[in-house]
Amino acid sequence: MRLRSVSVVAFVALVTGCGDSGGETIEVSRADLPCQMQSAQGIWESAPLPPITDDQCLWFLFRANNTYVFEHTLGRVPFEVTGYIAFNSNGMGSTPASGNAFLVDAADDSTITLRNAQNQDFWLRLVLE
Repeated sequence: MRLRSVSVVAFVALVTGCGDSGGETIEVSRADLPCQMQSAQGIWESAPLPPITDDQCLWFLFRANNTYVFEHTLGRVPFEVTGYIAFNSNGMGSTPASGNAFLVDAADDSTITLRNAQNQDFWLRLVLE
């Protein structure tokens, strides 16, 4: 009987998306984010807020079930990591990212590792402080 319980738990974990996502790990260099910027106050942003008038400054495509290693210019470990997600590349109608759509796996003085563990693609704007 105990074996059956374990099997049910494993099935529920598989159906709900727990465990290995099977996705890729993708490195995102600063060159991949042509409109990334850092303020004098030490806030790094991957892209501007909407409205976006330059097609090169669109938000980053944050594909489902993938892990991303973003290169940043803070020169220190960020003390705050904020993501905004939208269903379109210009960020209109965005919302703060949360839950399995925006998991912070690691951070250091030059990179941050994020994971989209949802089965949904989003467009991402990343802000590091």
